[in-house]
Parts: sequence; structure tokens; C-alpha cells
Amino acid sequence: MKKSIVLILCIASTVLFAAPNAAKKNNDEVVKDLVDQGVQFHEQGQFDEAIAKYKQAEKKAPKNSLVKYEMAFTYHAKRDLDKALSYAKAAAKLDTKNIDENLYSLLGTIYDDKGMSDSAIAVYRQGFEKVPNSFNIPYNATIAFMRKNNADSAYAWVKRSTNNSRTHEGSYYYAGFLASQTGKWPQFYAYTMYSTFISKKAEIVRDNLSRLYGKTKYLVLKKENTVEMNTPKIKQTGSDSTVNNEFLLAIQTMLVTDSIGKRKLYDNDSTSAQQTEFLIHILGKIIKLVAFTDEIEDPIQRFYQGLIREGLVDAFIYTICEPIDRPTFAQWLIKNRNEQSRLYLWFNKEWLML
Repeated sequence: MKKSIVLILCIASTVLFAAPNAAKKNNDEVVKDLVDQGVQFHEQGQFDEAIAKYKQAEKKAPKNSLVKYEMAFTYHAKRDLDKALSYAKAAAKLDTKNIDENLYSLLGTIYDDKGMSDSAIAVYRQGFEKVPNSFNIPYNATIAFMRKNNADSAYAWVKRSTNNSRTHEGSYYYAGFLASQTGKWPQFYAYTMYSTFISKKAEIVRDNLSRLYGKTKYLVLKKENTVEMNTPKIKQTGSDSTVNNEFLLAIQTMLVTDSIGKRKLYDNDSTSAQQTEFLIHILGKIIKLVAFTDEIEDPIQRFYQGLIREGLVDAFIYTICEPIDRPTFAQWLIKNRNEQSRLYLWFNKEWLML
């Protein structure tokens, strides 16, 4: 009888201690389910329904930072910036260990959208200190500085983003754009070509190819029977000016002296096939300049060194120039399909894994 009582007491004790844990687990699961449902509504554009789910979750877990983050995210999508800011700030006061990158990116974006760029930048600085391997936080800081027309600071931040990601197409696109705005010509070519290669957005590819072609062609102008060097007027200081001038001079010399058949590179191109031929010829030589210039001090230079080392320069150039004149690309591909396959194999298995 004594043994039975003890056994009963042990069982009861186990039940008493287990019940709260079971209740807590059930509550966490309910909150997670409500958040998941809210996210699904958000993705379908049903923002009010998403918010209703998040509010149910908030009642059950008032100190859950993820719930408040998702609420802020949806209010931001609704363009209710005041409520978005309120919830984002509330989330930031809680345990944000698993959502730091997304939360600080969102909070900064809300400030920026409200015209509070200084507050946005302060948030991005704080966030990047907490998540130094983030590419999204410095990318958003880049946008904030661009809105302030501060190209130098924007470029400094976009480099932080590219250093942390090899596939974020927006970062490489803006890196190329900002490099052209600040007179960093080796970087302009390096980032713009790379952005064209990794981008899945047709508008980015078109814009990149247009800038590569237009800015290069503009470096030399033919006026009647004379050919003139046309160095872009961008203010530069220090050693950058000397190196960049040498880089541009090398390209300008090619434009003046090189030919494609009977055509000089500075002649006007009347067809898309001629535009493709021009870029294929000039970019092949520019890649060699980019690969060994002292102006680039980040991983992007090693990408071009790798192309040269692996004999993949032609495959890279024809691939990025495909949209300009697809018949030219198709003729090359018929003879070089293995080369393009080798390019993607090297990119995915070696370059991205470095």
C-alpha cells in the first residue's frame, strides 16, 4: 500500500510538472501557426487578413519580436508608415537574435521612406555592427545615401554589400552605376560586367549593356576627319586620378588604333551585330586591364583573374552580350557550347565556393 501511494504521488508530480511545459509548447505552436498564416496572406496581397492573424498571435505572445516584425512588414507594404515604424521599434526592444538583419533593414527602410534619412542611416550603422556579414543592411544604406545624392558614401556602403555576397544582383548593379558616377572606371567595368552576368532581370541587363557600350564609345569622338580623346569630366583627387587616367588612356588608345575588319572601333555601328562585335573586341581587352589593375581591392578582381586563368574570357563576354544580337551569340554557341558549360561550372563550383 505504501508503495502504491508513492507511485501515485510520483505520477501526479510528473503530471503537475509536465503540464505547464506542454501548455507553453502548445502556445508557441499556435503563435507559429498564426504567423505562418499571416505570412501566406501577406504574400497573396491580403494585408488586412495578415494583420488580423498577427494580432491574434500578439495577444498570445506580446513579447514575441517576430510577430511585431511581421506586423511592421505588412503595415509597410500597406504604406501605413507610422504603424510600421511603431511595430518595428517595438520589435527592436525585444529579443531580436534571429531576425536582426531583416529587422534593421526594415526599420531603416521605414525611416528612409518617411524622409528621415539620418535616422535610417543611424539604424543601418547599428544593424551592420550587429550583423557584419549582412549584405542587405549595407545595400539599403546604399539606397539611403543615393537618395541624399551622396555618391561617395553610397559607393562605400555598396562595397560592403558586394564583399558579403557574390550573387546579390542589386548590389553589383549599383556598384557599377556608382563607380561610373564617381570616376572609378576599373570598378565600373568590373561590377557592370559581373552584374550583367549574374542578373536575372532583363531591365538590369539592358541598362548595363547600354552603359557599357555608350560610355565606352563616348571615350573617343570622331569629328569630320579628326579623332579626339574624350575623357569624362569627373572630379578626382589623389592617386586615384593618375591610375584611372592611365586605365582610360589604355582604352582610348585601343579605340583609336584597333580595327574590326575594315572598321575602326570609333566608327559608328549601324547594326546590333556591329555593336556586339565592338563590345566583344573591347571587353576582352578591358578584362585583362581590370584583372591586374591596382585600383580594385576586393574579390571582384579575382573573378576576372580566374576567367583569364581558366581560359573563359570569350565565353563570359559572349554570354553577357547575348541580348544585343542573339544570332551572333548563337553562331558562337554552336561551336563553343562546351565552353559556356565550363564557364557556369567554374562559376558555381569554384568561384561561388571560394
